[in-house]
Amino acid sequence: MPGIEVDPEILQEFLTECGELLESLEVDLLELESDSANAEMINKVFRALHTIKGSASFLALTELVEIAHVAETALNAARNGEITVGRAMMDLLLRAVDVIKQQMTEIGAGSASLTKADPSLVASLGALAEGGEHGDNPDAPGAAPQPADSAGTPGTPGAPGSGRRDLALDPSKADLLGPFVEDLESQLDKLSDQIEMLMDEAARPTLAEQIEDLGRGLSATIDFFEFDSMLEFASTLVETAAAASKAESLEVSQLLPRMRAVLNLLNQQKSGLGEGSLIEPATGELLARLRRVVETGKVDPDWELPVDADDEMVFRIDGVVPSAADEPADQTPETASDAPPTPSGAVDGESNTAAAPSGSPARTKTRAPLVEKTLRVEVNRLESLMNLVGELVLQKNRICELSRRVTLETGVSQDLAEPLELAGGGLDRITGEIQVAVMRTRMQPLDKLFGRYPRLIRDLSQKTGKDMQLKIEGGETEVDKQVIEELGDPLVHLLRNSADHGIEPADERIAAGKCGTGTITLRASHQGNNAVIAICDDGRGLHRDKIGAKALERGLVNEADLAAMSDQEVYRFIFMPGFSTVDAVSDLSGRGVGMDVVRTNIERLKGTVDVSSTPGQGTTMLITIPLTVAILPAMMVKVLNEAYAIPLSNITEIVRPDSDQLATIVRERVIRLRGTVLPLLDATERFQVPGQENAGEGKLAVVLNAEDRNVGLLVTEVIGQQEIVIKPLDGLEKTGPFSGATVRNDGGVSLIIDVAEMIRATA
Repeated sequence: MPGIEVDPEILQEFLTECGELLESLEVDLLELESDSANAEMINKVFRALHTIKGSASFLALTELVEIAHVAETALNAARNGEITVGRAMMDLLLRAVDVIKQQMTEIGAGSASLTKADPSLVASLGALAEGGEHGDNPDAPGAAPQPADSAGTPGTPGAPGSGRRDLALDPSKADLLGPFVEDLESQLDKLSDQIEMLMDEAARPTLAEQIEDLGRGLSATIDFFEFDSMLEFASTLVETAAAASKAESLEVSQLLPRMRAVLNLLNQQKSGLGEGSLIEPATGELLARLRRVVETGKVDPDWELPVDADDEMVFRIDGVVPSAADEPADQTPETASDAPPTPSGAVDGESNTAAAPSGSPARTKTRAPLVEKTLRVEVNRLESLMNLVGELVLQKNRICELSRRVTLETGVSQDLAEPLELAGGGLDRITGEIQVAVMRTRMQPLDKLFGRYPRLIRDLSQKTGKDMQLKIEGGETEVDKQVIEELGDPLVHLLRNSADHGIEPADERIAAGKCGTGTITLRASHQGNNAVIAICDDGRGLHRDKIGAKALERGLVNEADLAAMSDQEVYRFIFMPGFSTVDAVSDLSGRGVGMDVVRTNIERLKGTVDVSSTPGQGTTMLITIPLTVAILPAMMVKVLNEAYAIPLSNITEIVRPDSDQLATIVRERVIRLRGTVLPLLDATERFQVPGQENAGEGKLAVVLNAEDRNVGLLVTEVIGQQEIVIKPLDGLEKTGPFSGATVRNDGGVSLIIDVAEMIRATA
């Protein structure tokens, strides 16, 4: 990786945090384009770029810092009202985001160098912000951070006895100093919050670990710049935080005020860096006494601090500043010009300590406790946990089955049978709750996926020359992480299809009495144990005759069958491999692979995709998928001596057909059911089960549905419903329409029937 050597954990944290910012950044930019006067959104986008730039500067990622900085600077000009966000500016900003995404991918792949942004892009963004980056706005990038008056002024209570030396950095480090100072402010503010919360004994171990992590990252960056005194302060904070997690209350009361004081000194140094110099305070006994408490747990009564000690008192007691007796009588210790610099994050002049009248102790500002509500966990750990839950479900099924068999055995006393039944029921309930809880840890809102598509539609609008917009509804709908990963490509194909085939050019829409701007709606909702995703457009719709003619041309259907088909059945031809009604192939469509990919990927998720359309008014694609694909309810059936699993969502009903319901039409078996005639498959023949019986004798017919088609499947016996854990068949030869295998209650293995594939094979 370019730049300095970085701990892998720090690098992963950088990739995770900045990746999350980039996910929302693109959506926010497009929202800003539609509402360029939205000051709140401008600030939000600016802060995201600012954070990415600051984090990248820690890792010395110069190429990333360069493009993030120039994009941030252009936004700052918009913040200051010097330019207006328009389409041309948004094109540049989105190109900058694309560059950052590519660089992030290269960092994740361990690339030795990063792609440098196109100089013309950098120059164009710089031209937008010309004159806006060095104005009076103290927040503007490139402007020096505004230090407090006392910072670095020798002899004042803010930095008593301090030395100051001008910085002499080599060019590569000098370029990164500005971003470092800006990010240092944020890091010190986080440290301040965490230090304040160390008094909470229950939260102390976790907080101490967080301070250690933050301090180590801070130390690594400071070490890169070779600021020795700053490095000593940061290292001391790390050591003290580690000790605080095990310290007694008395020790903690002595550690915290001194940790705050060290943080104060770091804030002074941060302000000095903004002026191009390094302040090196005379620390007296402060660091030595901190280390003594850390190493021995002992506090000398001569330098014991009161509970409400503020920074000024710590400086005096530990010899960082002269004692009160040595000060001139008319000097007030805390004046506006002498007060320690306001820590970052303070609002309207507030600081960690409230100013108190001379001679009275200062009161520590009370902070609202910060409760950590989220925890990042590696995906591999969740996958492992999910696998264990799957095994737990299998063992639960076996134990419940054994319990049932024992209670049915003759001669088993009621005293044994009843507790066994209760224990089995309790295990079933608890396992179900664990299963739901673990699944929820893998659930993610579809917003994480939907957020990619406004940019897609914007690009397609420019490429096709059509005016169109994307509306997103129900993005908070949650599905399993694996479902989100598998849904990406199908949704891209469907949205491109709506944009290219569905939405008409503006003049054609206006002539038809429509709004000149086409609308594509992406909508999600829960429906039982499924998620339903609809992609609707208000375009020209599908034309049965055109699709039917193409199906006849390709030999997919004959004229008689086509005439008997419903519109929806005809529309389903668009999902056939290689099917396309477009006469000319373009870079968007015409090859006939997109919709086939959609169907294949959705079926891999055990879902379905349906299409409905009204010519001249629009088309709706409806995807129905299970919320999770690891564990699903199934009906266990027996075919002779073999047991199979059928997903419950594909079963319409189960009947025992009479002889007059069974018939043969042109050598094909069928079953008559309430006025309809369905194809009838014999599972013993279809699955090549040895010892075939005569079809229909003493058998049950399971009516199955997939892709809007119904068939009957003859089985020997219905065992009952079970929750099954899907195991893939990778590397195994398939002899039938099976999507996987599962372990039954009795410990045996059963194949899971792929109903959609079986129905397609009967067409």
